[in-house]
Amino acid sequence: MRNKLLFTQDNRNRKYLFLVILFTLSTFTGFTQVEVKWTKELPADILWQEVTALGNLIVSSENQLIGVDTETGEIRWSKHQHAGLYREAFNELPNSPFFTVTTNNSIHLIDQLSGDEVFDSYKAGINTIEDYFLLYNSDAILVAGKGVGDEPLMVSVKMSEGSVSWTMKEKFGRIISATELGNDELLIVTLFNNYKLNASSGTIIWKEANSEAAAQTDKLGALGDIMKALAENISEKMEFDLRYYRPADGDVFYLGSQQESQSSMSSSSGEPVVTYTNVYSAFNINDGSLVWDDPLEVKGKLSQVIFLDNGILVLPNDGNRTKINLYDYKMHAGIWGKKGRGIAIKGGIYDYLDAGDGILLVSQTASKNFLNYLDPNTGTITFEKPVKVEGMVVGIVPLSSGILYITTESMNILDQSSGTLKWSKSIATTPQLTAEYDGKIFAFDSKSRLLKVVDMDNETFNELSSIQLKFEGKEVPRKLEVMDDGIFIHSDQNVAKFNFDGSLIFQEYYPAPREPGWKRALLYAEAVRGAYIGASSYYMSGTMAAVENEVRQEDAVAGEIVSQIGDAYGELGAQASSYASSAFKQANARKKATLSTREFMLIMSKQEKAIQLLKVSKSTGQIEGSIDLGKDREPSYAVDDITGQVYYRTGNRALTSYMVQ
Repeated sequence: MRNKLLFTQDNRNRKYLFLVILFTLSTFTGFTQVEVKWTKELPADILWQEVTALGNLIVSSENQLIGVDTETGEIRWSKHQHAGLYREAFNELPNSPFFTVTTNNSIHLIDQLSGDEVFDSYKAGINTIEDYFLLYNSDAILVAGKGVGDEPLMVSVKMSEGSVSWTMKEKFGRIISATELGNDELLIVTLFNNYKLNASSGTIIWKEANSEAAAQTDKLGALGDIMKALAENISEKMEFDLRYYRPADGDVFYLGSQQESQSSMSSSSGEPVVTYTNVYSAFNINDGSLVWDDPLEVKGKLSQVIFLDNGILVLPNDGNRTKINLYDYKMHAGIWGKKGRGIAIKGGIYDYLDAGDGILLVSQTASKNFLNYLDPNTGTITFEKPVKVEGMVVGIVPLSSGILYITTESMNILDQSSGTLKWSKSIATTPQLTAEYDGKIFAFDSKSRLLKVVDMDNETFNELSSIQLKFEGKEVPRKLEVMDDGIFIHSDQNVAKFNFDGSLIFQEYYPAPREPGWKRALLYAEAVRGAYIGASSYYMSGTMAAVENEVRQEDAVAGEIVSQIGDAYGELGAQASSYASSAFKQANARKKATLSTREFMLIMSKQEKAIQLLKVSKSTGQIEGSIDLGKDREPSYAVDDITGQVYYRTGNRALTSYMVQ
């Protein structure tokens, strides 16, 4: 009997030991291994790799530039003529399926997916490119610049073939916009003139000066040309704001410009007083003639314009005190206010929301932001005084009896009928620390460090958590996400999760590497995913502004690309070009992929003297896998946070795709 007991106890001990070893091994395996999707050995050393906003993988090596199939690792296309390309010579074009490659004597425009070269400036005869426009419905790329002998040259290149359709030596000067009108016609707006062209032949249908000053300059002949050239040279070094407007299917288009002037009087700081005027002109699209004898001039910086049934609503930004007005379409006479001089508004307007029965105006002074409510039928402001809000408004959501707004600092609900805020104390939060879920908005309050929940039906909020959330490493919460099993909050290196009853499920911290460059690719990938999510949700679209700013701080070009994801790519769906169609399909598929919740997040961390990209579970806060990135100060990796793939240079010539999904 005793032997039997000893045997049983021994078995239990062995079984326990086996379970401990198994658990240890499984934990170690889960920590150290992320599934390898594929590994590709290239014939030459890899210089860099990049995932585009559309999800295409571009790799530069010493003997070729290649497009890699993200599913198999096979080379989809290659360009030996661009061997050894430095990263600085590669530039993804926002709102397009193309990227540019800049060489010593030319700029090449290449399709991301197929590798087709759709434009070569050297072959087109252009030595210097000044402007280019992608005209998908015309299957054309319109490029303006200088040719041989610095003569002005515009070329139209057939996008599908890369061949030049026509050339023109017209002195266009600085081009502001090129718009497809349909009927094989183009409208080109320049600094001095407007043109209508035949898109197929380049024939000028009409050419008209777009201002009285430009018309007078034309009459001066050679002297006028010199004056224009001088103005062009000056404008190249200036941020010039000239905007093109055309109401849907209208026969009139409008140009709005901002003019700046300095007063001889000085401000209290001793600096000259600078004033702004925005100027609008109206043109007949059929012959280019002016609709108004004189331009419409409005005090303030160029801001918002709304085309209503009975006139043009101009909402300028004139600092502390702005006047808004509705102007008659035929004579541009002011309609609102005393003697048609407009309505005074506190602050300069930078945004608005059409709420159906009225228009919510968002304005700011040097230090404060305000909300006003406009009745466009009567031309009256319905609030007795403007509502002061904390921070710049970036998101607005209409509710049943109010308007929820979120700023860079706070959230509250405006009662537009009374001009008051429904909550006596706003929630101190940011767009990224809020999320909509099941008719509620969850928000992290940065002052109280507590979670709060807003009921969108009854327009009230309550405190959800009772434990203050404090992150290690002097970090503050950066983003909030609501999942089916709780509210997940994280910074770069900290993760935490709460139940829907407000109780804390977990909180973990993973130390950061010292070198900030390690996070750049990860931040960009996260922002691209966030931009697609924002394009899928009315509420989220306003909350993504802060993400774009984060990326811009690291990389201005990357920030521009992030800002144009979503609606911009969506517009390509209406274009005729096969290139536009392919880009639309890719962007749409990626947008749909972001609708499902990601069960993990990627964290760059230093673990035992090595830099690792960690796959951290949002359910447990624990590490589910990692990719060892070694000790390089400048690691060669790229991340697609939508597909969950990481592309890492595992050897001089080896590229490995890790599947983190």
